[in-house]
Amino acid sequence: MDPTNLPLASYIAEYRRKNTNPEHLETKKIFGDIEEIEDEVESIFNCFKNFDIIDYPPHDHRFRYNISNLIFPKSTFSRRVVQEWSLLEENLPNSGIFVRAYENKIQLMRAVIIGPPGSPYHHCLFFFDILLPKNYPSVPPKLYYHSYGLDLNPILRPDGGVRLPLLETRYKRFMHDLYGSNKEEKWEPKETHLLHVLHAIQNSILQLKPESPETSRFSCYYNKSEELKNKKTTFALMCENMIRVLRNPPTGFEGFVVGHFRRRAHTVLLKFKENRDYSQLMIDLFVSLFKVFERNGAYSAGSYYNQVQIRNPKAGIFPFRVMGFCTVILSAD
Repeated sequence: MDPTNLPLASYIAEYRRKNTNPEHLETKKIFGDIEEIEDEVESIFNCFKNFDIIDYPPHDHRFRYNISNLIFPKSTFSRRVVQEWSLLEENLPNSGIFVRAYENKIQLMRAVIIGPPGSPYHHCLFFFDILLPKNYPSVPPKLYYHSYGLDLNPILRPDGGVRLPLLETRYKRFMHDLYGSNKEEKWEPKETHLLHVLHAIQNSILQLKPESPETSRFSCYYNKSEELKNKKTTFALMCENMIRVLRNPPTGFEGFVVGHFRRRAHTVLLKFKENRDYSQLMIDLFVSLFKVFERNGAYSAGSYYNQVQIRNPKAGIFPFRVMGFCTVILSAD
């Protein structure tokens, strides 16, 4: 039977049946040994599915306390939710998008999109809280972006807004159509789904660059050429994003965040050498990012340390430690 034709309760029961694996329910014993801790983290990360249904939404979900609990299992809304879940379950694997739905609050979801290769935001994590309004799909879903106070991308605003034509209300679409300023893809209740929205955001991240840097900390790049300014500003903001996400990951994605950055820490740190920026700002950012990666377990205390010097042509030499197997040296010619 087509899963989209199942009632909500039947769909959830069938999902539980085919996704219950006793091996995944076993808990490893951890005795404090570094290798065992790393194995446990790796196991959690590898078992983190692109789509999953869990019981309750997290306490820090943006829309958790703004919705009604009254949802009829056989309503049109419930049937549409089943369609959305089924599409996500089928199409998200290997997509760089991970979604969690909630059995007891079917209006809510939480998603993370990994910055795709080839984009200025490669390796970054973009988190979104999702609400399906009670009159969904007549209106598009509501999304809240976890910006961590950073202005990374033109469509992802520091206040949590997501500027995407697919998410515009009928009034905004009418105004844009009236003045002929909106020729982008629009929300069509019978044809458009949440999957399209997530892919649209992913594609926009791939194509767009930041309009402006964070005005305070990274504004020093504004006196450089436009191309160099944008490149270095983007990289600095990307690193700051990683630091803030690691320090305060959204609830329910803690294990994913830890595993994601353990795998990518070395690659990210090597980007500093490629950028060849020896300013005090970038040196401080490198040290902060390394320390966060170290606390995250990317580099264990039992490994061999080297003393490495970062030479700044203007400010002298800054010694600090990095791992012997992940030595990153930024030096002037």
